[in-house]
Order: sequence, then C-alpha cells, then structure tokens
Amino acid sequence: MQIHVMQNTSGLVVRLEEAEAGWTLGPISLNGRMLEPEGTRGVLFLRHTETGEVRWLPGDSITKDGEHRAILAGAPLIDGVRLQYSVEIALDDTRAVVYVTPAWTVDNTLSGWEVGLAYHDGLSGDWRVQSYPWAGNSEAMELAPMTYCGVPGALIYRPDLSLVLLFAIAGHSDYLNPTTWTGKTGFFFANRSMAPQFRAGGGLLSPHVAYALPLQLFINDAGEFAPAITGIMQNWIAVNDYQVDRSLVVRTPAEAFEIALDGRRKMQNYRPGIGYEHHRGTPFVYLGNNPYIAYYEYRLYELTGDTLWRDRACEQLDFVLKGQQDTGVLHTSWYFEPQPRPDGATAEGFCSWDWFHNGYKVDINVWMARYMLQTWERVKQREGVDRQDWFQAAMKALDWVFAQQNEDGGLPQEVDVATGRRSCSTVCGRALVAMPIIARLVGDGRFARLAADLERFLRSNVEERFWYTGMHPDLPPGDFEQDSIYAVVEYWLHKYDETLARECLDHAVANAYYGLLHWCPKQLSWVRSPTQCAHSEQQHFNQYSVYCYGNRKIQCLDRLFQLTGNPLFAALRDRVMQLNFFVQVTDGPYRGAMTEAIADPWLEREHGFEWRGSPYTSELVTDLMLQLLDMGLVSAASVASDRAPGRP
Repeated sequence: MQIHVMQNTSGLVVRLEEAEAGWTLGPISLNGRMLEPEGTRGVLFLRHTETGEVRWLPGDSITKDGEHRAILAGAPLIDGVRLQYSVEIALDDTRAVVYVTPAWTVDNTLSGWEVGLAYHDGLSGDWRVQSYPWAGNSEAMELAPMTYCGVPGALIYRPDLSLVLLFAIAGHSDYLNPTTWTGKTGFFFANRSMAPQFRAGGGLLSPHVAYALPLQLFINDAGEFAPAITGIMQNWIAVNDYQVDRSLVVRTPAEAFEIALDGRRKMQNYRPGIGYEHHRGTPFVYLGNNPYIAYYEYRLYELTGDTLWRDRACEQLDFVLKGQQDTGVLHTSWYFEPQPRPDGATAEGFCSWDWFHNGYKVDINVWMARYMLQTWERVKQREGVDRQDWFQAAMKALDWVFAQQNEDGGLPQEVDVATGRRSCSTVCGRALVAMPIIARLVGDGRFARLAADLERFLRSNVEERFWYTGMHPDLPPGDFEQDSIYAVVEYWLHKYDETLARECLDHAVANAYYGLLHWCPKQLSWVRSPTQCAHSEQQHFNQYSVYCYGNRKIQCLDRLFQLTGNPLFAALRDRVMQLNFFVQVTDGPYRGAMTEAIADPWLEREHGFEWRGSPYTSELVTDLMLQLLDMGLVSAASVASDRAPGRP
C-alpha cells in the first residue's frame, strides 16, 4: 500500500492512502491530534437524490506537486455517463489550513445524482456544528439549498473545544447563487454518523460544464473559545484576502443625524403622551423601547435646547409607569387596536404580547430600568429635578428581575404570564451590559454580583458553545441570532476599561471575529444593494439586515480599533455605519426611519432581491443615533438649525 504524506510548519499533517480500490482520504491531524480515523472508501462521492444511495469514488491516480499539493483523479462510468473528476488537496505553507478543490465534468446529462465531498468518510468522535442562522450547538444539520450564511460553511467543534474547525466554500467563488448551479449546494452533518459534507448539483449535472467547488478547512487546537475563533478567523481573512469594501459612501454622520432629527420632528406616528408606533402598519407602541427612546430624546434636548424633545422623553417614561404590575414587572407592549393572537386571545392595551410572542421579558425589563435610571440621572443633574417615580419604578422592576434568575446563573428570556414559569437562560445581552452600569448608578452590590453570575453563564453556556440566543423578544428563547454578539463585545470592552485585564480585550476581539463569521463576506453578484457586512437577522425572517439591534456595534468596532490598532475594525466600523445610512428613509412621512432590510438575496420575502421592508421608527434609529452622539460624530454645531427652543 502506498502512502503520501503532506505536512507543514504549523503541525498540520494530511495523509493520502492507496487502498485496494484506489486512492482514499487518509487521516488529518494537527500537532498529533487526529480529527478522525483515516478514510477508506474514496475521495468524493455521488449521492442519488431519490434513493439516498451513496457511491464513494476512489482516485485512480495521484499527481504530486511539491511537498504541499496532490491531485487525485478518476473517470468512472455512472449510469452510462462518463464522470471525469479531480480533487486537489493542498496545505497552506504555514497555516493550519487544508484546501480541497473538487472539479468534475460529465459527457452527457446525469440525472438523479449530486456530488458530495467530506474531509473524512465517517465520524466516530463527538462533534457539534454551527452554521448561522440554521444550526447552533447542534448535533445534526441538513440544509439544502444553503442560504443566508455569512461565511458560507459551518463551524464544527468538539464539545470540549479541543478541536475547532471551519469547513467553508472559498470566498472567491460565486457561492450559493440561486440563478446558477451553485444555488443547489447543500450542507449536511449528523453527530457520530455522517461527516460534515457539502453536496452540489441538486441531482442534475449537465454535459460539458466545468463544475468546481473550492473548499477550505481551517483547524485549531487551542482548546478555548477566544484563541480558537480568533485564530481561525485571522487565517480565513488571510487566505481569502478579505478586504472591506470602502467605496460605499452614502452621507456623513452629521447629514444622517439631521435627516433623522428633521424626520422625527414631523413624523405622524408619534402618539402624544404615549410613544412611537413601532413601524409602519403596526397597531402598537413597543413600550420596551420607550425608556431607551426617552433617554435619546432627552439627549436631543440637551444638544438642541428644543423642549419638544424633553416633553416627549417625559411623556414616554410617564406612560411606561402605567403599565407596571404589582410584582414590579413592566409590560412591554401597548396595543391601540385590539389584535387577535394565534391562541385565540386578543392583545389590547397594556400587555406583553410582543408581535406574536407572549410572556414577560426579563432582558427588556432590565433594558427599560437601565434607561429610566440613566434619564433620571441626567434630568436630576441638568434640572435639579428628582423624578423619584421613575427611579422607584426602575428599582421595582429590577427587584422582579432578581427573582427570575435561573439555577445556572443566567436569566431567562421570558416568564410565562399565567404560571410564572421561567424559560431557559439566554445571553440576555441587554442585561449583561446593563448590570455594571446600574451598579454604578445606584451603588448596590447586588447588580455587580448578578453581573458576575451572567459572565460565568456567558463563558460556559454561550461562548464555549458558540451559541448566542435571546436578543429578540418576539422569538422563542432557543432561537439562534447574531445581535447579542455585539452586546457581549460591549460587555467585555466595558470590563476591559475598568480592569485593563488582557483577557477581557481578547474576549471582545474574539466575539467580533465570531460575529464576522455571521456577516456576508462580499458583494453578492446577483444583488444590487450592498451586501458585504449585511447579516441574516434571525431564523424566521431571513432577509439581509444591517442595523444594530439593542447593541453598539459601530461604537464597539471603533473602540476595538482604538485599543488594538487593527485597521480591519476601523474599516468594518465605517462600512457598517454607511450601510445603516443606506437604509435611512430620506423622504415621505417616514423620513428619518430605517428600513428593516437591505436586500433579500434568496427571495424569502417574495418581493425581489432588493426588498427593503417596512420603515422602523423606534429602536433602530435610536441605536444608530446614540452611537453617533457618543462617538463625537455629531455636535451642537452640526444641528444648529434645529436649536430654536420650543420650535414647532
């Protein structure tokens, strides 16, 4: 039996072996740690899309090209059709990266078969897989066709993180294009039984087409979340020559701020004494945002001197207090039109029916209390007025939150209204960021202790599982989402500022790299709207969005750049900012709002690739504009035209 061994200076070893039937995949190892036992059946496979039959194809020949590259090839006859294929396997010269490029052609139409490739032909070890937004900390994945990935592939890892892999389609290809054959690429995995694998072609291979599916396998054995994901993503950036497109220049921050301010002043969806209708066509005010918007609008009053903003801020906070229950919990919605719900109930008035999801929201209650307290503090400092009703309401809500803590140290996303039953713990990113801030505001050690508990939960149940959930109050607590990632970045940056502990900065950087895994890496060829750095918001509404949802993504990227000097973070900061400006509504009755989407690349919303969705007038605008204020990108001078006190 012949054996061909390739190895590089990173400790990566790939072995190819000649079995009785031909050349097969051998074991891959890093620093002596084997991914799986050697393959025995072939180098790629065909799978019948109707019967499920799998035929592994061994290589008839091997061509060696230097120390780090070999090509296995064959030309079997399949149902009377000649399939000519090659699989190039190459090692990066210095990094723990394997390049696997299968290419094939057929001399006649081959129906019913798709081409598959895995880096092993079976699995015996315990693995998990993550591919946003379809699989998170999962033991199985079946996605065909692949859609709404960031980096097009999957993160595969041992539960103890002793090995972490990224198996992905190379960034230079026109991957997953729904208008070509690549739009029928799928990804599959089943723990201990089915190796992670790509399948392509969708069961119809056309003659004389030069098919190719360039794949990359990144391997890390650091054994911990932060160095593992940072190492993998730094290698991914290097080998794919990832560059942030800096050509998108929509407008300046000052111009965007002026549009938002002017539009907000005239917007007809503000309901006096209550708050802002959440977005076009919705019959409710999302009270969970009222304190946040109130804080923002009080900041507008400080900036412009216009009492309109002060009045709105106070009105919105005062209305929130009317929805507080005897237990202290704050209702998060107010319906001004009765709305039928899936269970036959009707949502109206004060309630916690958030879109189609009922339950008291723990994370949102902390969010509300935080901004009630921060607005209370600013009013007291500026005006000498102590709004104790705001303060006491916030503290009462927080007392309720403390009573909801789960045994694992985390906070549930929701609490059942009727029974008080708590959901599983989630990231609760708003609470994670808020607890140290509230601790400083009120001088109560309970909040610092809860922050420590939330951090322990974050490390063990979130980061070490690559499993981020709970940011969306209208979704079940187990739904995978990406917005909490930047709440985690913000938490670690705040803690680094306080402690100067290098580990905190390392975790902030690692989470930012992990977030990059969720973002579209480049301009998709079939979409006109900008797609690089857009993301799939969630599992259920899978358009591409660009906003910051309850987090300070842009500001965090700026802080990461200031702390690390890494120009990547500055480029991402500017790109995400301009993407947010791109989705600003610039005219009409919703001038100053932001659309929920920037594109719909796989037509999930059925209104074309450039679908933008509804204009949102509440948290998305506030998320963006507060960052511009806090980053010093907007000043009193830049809004001088709006400074006349009491201007109608």
